[in-house]
Formats: sequence, C-alpha cells, structure tokens
Amino acid sequence: MLLRSRILLLFALAMALVAASVAVPAWLVLRDGEDRAAALRAGLQSATLNDAVERAAAPLLAALRQASVDEALLSASAAHDESALRQRLAALRAALGLEGPAARMDIVGPRGQLLAAAPAMAEPLASGASALQRDLPRDGISARFEASADGPMLLVVSLRTGGGDLLSASMPADGALDRVARQLGADLLLRDRQGAVLFATDQGLRDGAATLREGQSVSLGNRIFRVEATPLYNSAGARVGQVLVLADATAEAQSRQLLLLLAGALLVVAAAVTCGLLYRVIRDAIDPLSELARALQAVAGGDIFASAAIATRRDEVGAIQAALEALRSNTLALDRLQTRNRLSALRERALIGQEIARLTAVLDGPERQEILGLLEGEGAALGPAFTRLSGLVVQQHAAMAQLLEERTRDLALVRQALEERTQLNRMREELDVARRLQLSSVPTTFPQLPEFRLHAAMVPAKEVGGDFCDFVMLDEHRLALLIGDASGKGVHAAIFIAMARSLLRAAIGRGASPAEALAQANDVLSTDNPTMMFATAFAAVLDCRTGLLTYANAGHNAPRRRGASGEAELPVARGIALGVMDGMEFIDQEITLEAGDMVLMFTDGVTEAVAPGDILFGDDRLAAIVADPSLAEPAQLVDAVALQVETFADTEPQADDITMLALHWRGTSSAGHPADPGPVALACA
Repeated sequence: MLLRSRILLLFALAMALVAASVAVPAWLVLRDGEDRAAALRAGLQSATLNDAVERAAAPLLAALRQASVDEALLSASAAHDESALRQRLAALRAALGLEGPAARMDIVGPRGQLLAAAPAMAEPLASGASALQRDLPRDGISARFEASADGPMLLVVSLRTGGGDLLSASMPADGALDRVARQLGADLLLRDRQGAVLFATDQGLRDGAATLREGQSVSLGNRIFRVEATPLYNSAGARVGQVLVLADATAEAQSRQLLLLLAGALLVVAAAVTCGLLYRVIRDAIDPLSELARALQAVAGGDIFASAAIATRRDEVGAIQAALEALRSNTLALDRLQTRNRLSALRERALIGQEIARLTAVLDGPERQEILGLLEGEGAALGPAFTRLSGLVVQQHAAMAQLLEERTRDLALVRQALEERTQLNRMREELDVARRLQLSSVPTTFPQLPEFRLHAAMVPAKEVGGDFCDFVMLDEHRLALLIGDASGKGVHAAIFIAMARSLLRAAIGRGASPAEALAQANDVLSTDNPTMMFATAFAAVLDCRTGLLTYANAGHNAPRRRGASGEAELPVARGIALGVMDGMEFIDQEITLEAGDMVLMFTDGVTEAVAPGDILFGDDRLAAIVADPSLAEPAQLVDAVALQVETFADTEPQADDITMLALHWRGTSSAGHPADPGPVALACA
C-alpha cells in the first residue's frame, strides 16, 4: 500500500475516533438526561395520579364523614352490638346511594378486628387495617386500591373515627379510574400483578396491552404517545397492580429528530472539507518523496552518482535530499572504514584466544588439553572452546551448590516443624474461643416461681458446635424461653449463634412478640452474612398468671409436651431458619398449659444421635421418654434423655451438641404450690 493511501486511511480512522469521542459522551449525556427526565416524569405522574384518585374518591369520603357522625352507628359501636352495627351499616349504605356488589362498607375495631360489614364479609375491605389503625391519626383518611380474590379490584377509602374505629367504603376500581382518566385527559390502562388487563379507557388500548412497556413510545394517528407506568399499592403496602398512562410526546420526539439531523449534516460537511484540504497537502508532500525514493533505490543498486530532480526546499523533503547527497559522498569513506574493522576483528580474536588459554589453567589435564587443541591452528574455533570452558566451570559451580544444599537441608526441616507447631497452637486457641462463646450462651441460674420449674443442660461435642438456650423473666409475670442451633462448626458458628441469641433476647426484652423477635433477628442476620450461615430457633413467652404460652418457630425441632391427655409434639408452624433471607414473616401461636404439663425443648443433637450401624435415636425414642409419668421434675426428664442418648450411642462419638430446656407448669399461685427459696445454679454436662 502506498504511503499516500496509508496516510488517507489513518486520517479516516482518526476522524472516526474523533467522531466517536464526541458522539459517545454526547449520547451518554443524552441518556442521563432522558433517565433523569423519566424519573421526574414518573414522580410527577405518581403525585398527579394520587391527587386524581383522591378527587375521584371524594364521594366515598363524604359518605364516610357523614357515617362517622351517625349517632345510631356510634351507639352500636360503643355497645359492641354486632347485629346493630351490621343493620346500621346496611341502612347507611342504602341511604348514601352505595349500590352494587362492589359498593361495600365495614367498620374495624381498634385492634384490627372486623366488627361489622355490609354486605357481610370475612375480611376487612382494607387489607392493612391493623397498620391503618396504628398509623392514621384521628379523622385521618386513606385511599388505596385493594385486590379481591373473588371479585373486581376496588378503590377503598378508610376514615379513622374519633372513637378509634376504622370506617371503610369501597367502589369499583374501573369507575374510579374512569373519573381519573377524565380529570387527566389521558387514556389509562390498569393491569394486575400477573399482567391481566382489568380496565382500559379504549378498546384498542386493551387489545394491545400485552405489547406495552414502561417508557415505550406508541404512534396513534399522527401523534406520538409515551407509556408512563405507576405502581399501585394496597393499604398493607403490597403491590396489587400497575396503571399505564399514555402521555403525548409528539413535540419532544420531533425536536429530538431535528437535532439529530442537524448534527449529522454538520458532521458530514466538516469531514468533506477536511478531507479535501488534507488531500492537497499530502499530494504536495508525497510527489517529491517519490522522486527521492527512486534516487535511493539507485544508490542501493550501486549507482553512487544518482540524484533526485527536485527543486531545493527548506522543509523535511529538502533535508532528505541533502542526506542523499551526503550518502553518496560517504560511500567511499564507509568502504575504508570496513577494511579497518576487519583488521581490528583479527587482532581481537587473537587476544580472546590467549585469554581462553590462560583460563584453562584452573582445569584438570584432559579437559585443558581438549580446549588447547581447539585453539591451535590458523582457524582456531573460539566459539566451541569458550562453550566447553563455560560448561566445565558450570559443572564445578553445581558441585559446590549441591554440597551447600545438603548442609542447609536440616535447617529447612527444623523451620517447617516450628511453623506446623505454631499453626497447631493457633487452631487450639480458636477452638477454645469458640467453646467459651458457646458455653456463655447457657444461663447459670434458673428463675424459680411457684407456678413453674425449669431445668436445662448442654452436652457439648468434641468439635465446637452452635447450640444455645436461654430464658429470662421479662417482668414478674412473664418468662421468655429461647433455644437454637446454628449451621456449621467452629468459631464462625459460635459467633453467629451468639449474635442470634443477643438479637432475640434484646427484641423480646423491648416488648416484641416471639414472631416479631424472630423477624427482627432474621433481618439483621441476613443483611451482612457473607459466610451464608443460618440458625434454627424457637422462642416462647409464658404468662405465669394464666399459663398461656405464646411461641413462634424458625425451622427448629418442635418441642414435646406431656399432659393429662398424653404425650405429643407441640403444634408449631415450621417457619424458615434465621439468616437465609430478610423480610420473612413468622407466626405467633398460643396454647394454654394445664397444671402438670411438661414441655421439653431440644436441639437436633438429641434426635440425630447415631448408634453403631448408622441408626438414629429418632423422635419415637424421645417421645417414649417424655411420656414417662415417673419423670415428674424437669431435671429428671433432662437427665433421663441425656442418659438414654449416651447409652444409645454406645461407642459412636458424639457428632453434635445436645441441648435441652424443660419446663414444668404447676399451675397458677392460687393452686397452693409453695414458693422455692431462690435461683438454682445450672450444671451442664
């Protein structure tokens, strides 16, 4: 390829790079501006849509305000007369003109319970009635869309009355959205969470709903519309659907297209003018260079009198012409210099041969004679002689290095033994720290009241695990019970279960229910969990005045209960282990203990104990021990289980910690049980 062609190609590439360096940042800035504009449009549309929904819900709000001051309704609510409430709601619904199956009214009590509804319903209209009772001020209102399992989507307006009740009324969502569309002057489309179309202001819009996406531009006639999406949330904060609004973006699209056309035209004109000027400059510079190249080729062929027929110039081309003339005059001088160099090389060769012969004095006789033989004669082989000499010297150096290596080998073995001992000591220290963390989770004293007896024990395995048990008197009438088991072994498991125990104890101490405590601990443990550890846990709170046991489970073994009707598992919801995923919900369950009931909480180290032949201890053996009525005290039951597991395992090593917490409910203090003298120290095997 000619130099002229290469220069033009290089210029074209440079122009492309310059265009790209300008176009890419401009495109990025444009995209960033579009993203910011989209975010602003989404926020503005959400605010506009909420305002339109509130205006569309104004008739329902007026009806609720009228109903909230109805004397008959207030009297029935104060008297807790469900029949009167239902009849009055039905009368108000008819009087206020709320007709149709979707036009409903209900009233919810201060604790989130449904007091009455017209027509009758199993659940409140507002799915987040409890949250509204907690968050709404007196006379506060809420307008949210609610999805029903057996009917259309509803617009539910809730008003918190001065008496603390939550009064709600509903209307079909399509009727409300039709009013919103008229207020906004735009077409609307409502889709549920699965993408099914629930409402559309235009049949063509409903038919093409499957292809509509947020931010998409749609051409209708000679106008361009942009699809703006706004999510809909119910009163509980859950997403129930999405509203798509078709906003007119014709002017914006035309402005952007005109701007792109102008920028492209300017770029083409600038490139054409620059290419024309560059071609002229290159031609004026390349033609003299071609003549100089012809003259240089002649000189290279032996014609030292060849010259270039170009005018004298004062630029780089003129400098090349002067260099060509200097080359011709220096050719003879170069030949003379080459002759002198050949003579100098012969002298240096003789000197090197003498030095190699002198170095052979350090070698033995046969090797020395071999090298001297290579140096004899007129055509002495300096290369082979030097190579042979270097090899013999390297052999002597290798022998000395081998001797040094043998002397230092023992020192390396001693250093390796010291490093292995240091590593073993470090591992012992880590295991000791983990065991102290594990044993610190076991309380050292038991609260003793006339209503109950407690006993707990932990049988740690040789390899440090992650069990814990805990109990604390929250006040003079409530006892909190905790037990858990972390995945894995070693220091990480001990630290993880210590964190879980501290989070659960702190949450229950602040007044959280067992399910709330598990949820709070799960959110904290899941947020920063790079080792992907998890822990099962069981939390319970005993009301010593009534024997009511409130509990929640996070994937832990169900406790065993022995009562007057026999022995069985405590009915528990399985739940998910702590640390697996944040945002999980847990369920509070309740059971009232009867006098004489015995409850045993335990970890899987009991049921998964292994006997020779890989036989598990299992739930049936544990149930048989718990059912024994002769084990009347918690300590007797815990000791009996530990003894039976140890006997069952026989010679098999203990693979996991065994932790148990036994509660004996003796009944309320009115049953006449004598009080114990005080706390008893905990002894763990």
